[in-house]
Amino acid sequence: MPTTEPTTKYQCPGERGLISQSVHLARLSAFYPACRECVHRHDTGQIPPRTVVHLKETENRVQRASLLTDEGVRGIYLNELNRERAAAYAAGLAGLLWRSSPLKAREGLHAPMDISSVRLGPMVVVGFDERPSSPDIAVGVVRALRTMSCRVIDVGQVTRPCFSFAVNHMQATAGVFVTGAGCSPVWTGLEFEAAGAVPISTGTKLNEIEQLADGPNPRPSRQAGQLRAFHAALPYEAALGKHFHALRPLKVVCGCCSDLVGDLLTRTFEKLPCELFFTKTSLRQRGPLAAGDADYELLADEVRLHRAHLGLLIEDDARTCHVLDERGEIIAPLDITRLLLRYMQTQHPGEPVVEEESVAAQVPGAIACNATSESMSRTMTDNSAVYGGSATSGRYWFRESSPTCDAVLTLARLLQLLSRSDAEFSRVVESLERNAAV
Repeated sequence: MPTTEPTTKYQCPGERGLISQSVHLARLSAFYPACRECVHRHDTGQIPPRTVVHLKETENRVQRASLLTDEGVRGIYLNELNRERAAAYAAGLAGLLWRSSPLKAREGLHAPMDISSVRLGPMVVVGFDERPSSPDIAVGVVRALRTMSCRVIDVGQVTRPCFSFAVNHMQATAGVFVTGAGCSPVWTGLEFEAAGAVPISTGTKLNEIEQLADGPNPRPSRQAGQLRAFHAALPYEAALGKHFHALRPLKVVCGCCSDLVGDLLTRTFEKLPCELFFTKTSLRQRGPLAAGDADYELLADEVRLHRAHLGLLIEDDARTCHVLDERGEIIAPLDITRLLLRYMQTQHPGEPVVEEESVAAQVPGAIACNATSESMSRTMTDNSAVYGGSATSGRYWFRESSPTCDAVLTLARLLQLLSRSDAEFSRVVESLERNAAV
């Protein structure tokens, strides 16, 4: 009787499980980084010859030593950052949290346990953006945090500002947000926040998280962490709504690739005397906004078509934004930060303000900080600053229950500013420049 030979199995470097030949060939065709070190990398099967040539060309390329950016982790989905790797970063965060607050053992083996002294694990909020890869990465993050005995609050698919609101609102120990914001659609990533919704940026705890992710993180307890859901959008929108008041009838054109942002703006403007024209833009990596950018040209045309008072192009992080005047012309971030700073100072006379080091010297009395989000947030908190500005990034921070960077909140402040007079936006900017020259 003929026997069937067993199907050949493969094992990717660094992985414990076996994979089939079809998975092996699929990963080879997708230029999976681990394939460069695999002993079976020359088993190309029926892969097209052109792809085989490209494989040989990329065989000696060096894999990135670190996936860290200034504000978190970024990598190509599956090729550089998959569910398992994301779980390792989440475990690194959990290890860091447990280090700062370790469990306390009983005094003796037979000593009674004082129930009132039993301490729960760190509370971590987890959310993810609208990229197709984000739910898969979030599964790995939640699983790792629960394995490390952390209590997980799942806020689901939300915007980045809504996630930060939830971290502060729930008084969580930390937060992990799955996002590839700022990168092309095939990328994914992670961003971390400490208690009080303080971003964790490079040069501080972010580097420690990566180091812990590369090493073993023993479980602090055999008890898995609890998981519960929280609908953060309702209290978040309620907190935003209080800023949209005392406005004159203004026409606003907004563009964003996020449906969540579009729906939020639509609901908000339904209650206002203002008129909103929302345009869906493309999800892509973008540098500084300039003439010739397809989304800018689209938004500028919409501003002129509807004779709007201003336009706002919101990036996929829902924090970074670019402002257009009534002519569809881009207003420089430095001018926007000066306008907002002056407005906030009129609303809160004598209150401290923070600016990035690059322009702090040009703003009398401004407190300087470096360009990272963590530095901005901590500097504002330490000095009880009412405003934090950036002359380059297009991010503007306001003092709420915690320092908050939110493009929708920035829009509210701009509408308040324009409602103080009947002057066109371009005239308001020109008056600012004239005053600066005096």
